[in-house]
Amino acid sequence: MPVSGAAAVTRESLGAFIVSEIARCSGPQLPCYREQKILDGFWERFGPDAMVICQQVFGPAHEGMWRGAPVTLLRFQPQHDEYFAVPLLNEARAN
Repeated sequence: MPVSGAAAVTRESLGAFIVSEIARCSGPQLPCYREQKILDGFWERFGPDAMVICQQVFGPAHEGMWRGAPVTLLRFQPQHDEYFAVPLLNEARAN
């Protein structure tokens, strides 16, 4: 079940949130030419639950770190879902 207010999230607001939280937690990043494709794919796979995942990883529980490494844009690619997005979503739902 999505966190309250998550349904109001848009693809654009999700992307802006991810980019700003990465910068807040880890500092400026090099440009990623695939940024839009990665963010669009993440939205397509998770919809409003994508924000739940982001709130979990960038919130107090993890502060932008996942399994000892800073979260970067590349973490939102589909090959990371099983070890990143899905466990975070399950963690958020359990709380």
